Amino acid sequence: MRLMTQSVKGSSAERKRHHFVSVTYLNAWASGPASKLHAYRSDNASNPLHIRPDEIAFENYYYSQTRPDGTRDNDSFEDLFGGVETHWPTVMKALETETLDRATLHWLYAMTTMMRTRVPAARNYNEEIMTLETRTGLKVFAEISKLPEKLKRYENELDTVDIAIERQRTLGKMADDMRSFGDLTLRLGFEIFVNNTGVDFITSDNPVAYFDPGDAGIRHPYINNEKLELYFPLSPMLALHGANRLRRFGQTPRFRTIGDKSKVHSINRITARFAYGLAFARDRSHDDLIARHSATSPVLDAKVVRKPKEIQYHIGYRFGARPALLKFRPEQCEGDLYEEDFNL
Repeated sequence: MRLMTQSVKGSSAERKRHHFVSVTYLNAWASGPASKLHAYRSDNASNPLHIRPDEIAFENYYYSQTRPDGTRDNDSFEDLFGGVETHWPTVMKALETETLDRATLHWLYAMTTMMRTRVPAARNYNEEIMTLETRTGLKVFAEISKLPEKLKRYENELDTVDIAIERQRTLGKMADDMRSFGDLTLRLGFEIFVNNTGVDFITSDNPVAYFDPGDAGIRHPYINNEKLELYFPLSPMLALHGANRLRRFGQTPRFRTIGDKSKVHSINRITARFAYGLAFARDRSHDDLIARHSATSPVLDAKVVRKPKEIQYHIGYRFGARPALLKFRPEQCEGDLYEEDFNL
């Protein structure tokens, strides 16, 4: 079963290739005359690509929206993200010279927020929730004999029938995710790790990781407890570190040089675990670490609790296999559904 939308008309003048990991961010991991990095695909981690940052981590029309007149807006989200990315080289220069000011801090935290909420790990999570809510709602309508006539043939298979969500709907969740993430970071203080070990930080297509530091082994990613720890690799030599205990140092992150390779390895292990479809490195020295964690990523952990007059969704994250989400294809849909179809 699929939901229906109208077909979309695009414009050849609009941008088609939408990067979900900023090219200007990934440039820090590119090296050599050709400015290439090593990109590890989670489904083939033993065979990384040696590729330029602008040739990876994109999907056609990933941030496109349908306008009310049926045409496609390919540019609005790209313009929004580009407004942050334009400042990134200045931010990196300030970090490298340890000369942060309020303006560069603003753009540093804007990039951190963006790289937590625009990525496939976040959008697929929201798509999974929408699928769960749709399935649960249809089951309720079936139980009270209000399932639309065109869907009644699925009545006995609502636990298993295919449901595809139009991906555009997850774009509306990004603003909520950004606000929630901003509220979360207000509870943290920050510092910048300056990596002086000779071992690079790696990164991924889901580079902002946070968790309860008291959770041995990080069994539950992205948990929103009172105690939190956050890592965001900024370059092979720099990483943002956030924690509740760092609030005592004030609003401006301090710089702290780390010379312990085991600390870098620990951060890289976290980065590899939180990676979704791609991990990135400047060299091949991290092959084993990345491959070891390539099979699982942060995914939806959900429980539906049914009560007489209430449905409760207990949702969070766990490390598990990435979902095989169905592609929304209007030509395979049942047709538009409206309130009157449910006899409301």
